[in-house]
Amino acid sequence: MTTLTAPAVSGMRLERTLLARPGSAPDTTTRVTWLQGNRLYCDLRQPASMPPVPAPSLGAASIDDLLVLATQDGFAGRLLDRRTHVEWERSMAIHPAGPHPDAGALGVLDDTTIVEHGVFEDYLEHWRIAATSPRIEEALLEDLDTGAAAVMVRVGEEFAFARGRVIPLSSLPLDEQIRGARTLRAARELMDCEISVGVIENEVWRITASTLPFRIGALLDPESTGILSTGDIDVDGRPVTRRWLRLDLPEHESKGMS
Repeated sequence: MTTLTAPAVSGMRLERTLLARPGSAPDTTTRVTWLQGNRLYCDLRQPASMPPVPAPSLGAASIDDLLVLATQDGFAGRLLDRRTHVEWERSMAIHPAGPHPDAGALGVLDDTTIVEHGVFEDYLEHWRIAATSPRIEEALLEDLDTGAAAVMVRVGEEFAFARGRVIPLSSLPLDEQIRGARTLRAARELMDCEISVGVIENEVWRITASTLPFRIGALLDPESTGILSTGDIDVDGRPVTRRWLRLDLPEHESKGMS
């Protein structure tokens, strides 16, 4: 099988159709979206059976709500080319990092499917190529007020946005950190991050899926007048405008967001 390099998957939206691990039943139901720009990517993973979380903000979420939100996964950052495989560097992630780099060897299964074999872990994934576009915009960002990292990727008329936490996670599993938080507010702050995907119609950026369910239907609509800004709500449900500094991408000149 021909090995694919990182540039071969630029400008793609991919959906996972299979995850197979030794000793486990194949997973064909988790909803996984991978949006790949030139160098940056966003990955959103949501269990098909995840119960609804009706809280209108993190400030209204219970411990049980937070534990449901923590069943999701996702990460974003640079896709690094290692020639024989690729590595998903994580500028932000929903869960603590594992013991090994996230690395896989990519190949072509058929005209619409990319296959991924784990490098440091034994797994197999199939990815359906759901859409492609030569129009790519991407930005690696830092919150001017909090220092939190973010990644924004546009491919055609679709986008993904990942916003990291202000306070880093410990190495403990996320659900344990939520249960062990000293206060309910501290537990909520552990989920004060976001990975959202959406569509762009007439330059209106509307979120269609998110690790924060109350963000679904909201407008991201990045605006740039020297400083990139996005609309959001804070942990208490109050409207906020987040201001972002664009960071340079090593070894590559990224296209800015319009």
